[in-house]
Amino acid sequence: MEMFVITIVIMIVAIIVFSRLSLGPKMKCTRCEGTGQVNERWPDPKEPGGWHRVEGRCPKCKGKGKV
Repeated sequence: MEMFVITIVIMIVAIIVFSRLSLGPKMKCTRCEGTGQVNERWPDPKEPGGWHRVEGRCPKCKGKGKV
């Protein structure tokens, strides 16, 4: 009986680990187009200079490139 429970627990852990590491294709981030880096600016009259800037790590995917 103990061996059965241990086997079930190991199988559940394996399923969770493999689902996190899923080898299938993931969706590419649409904001950074998969690079993980952004360099954007758009008009914003509230900002000094009239432009809002986002540079560096992508805020949508946090630099991973995939969502």
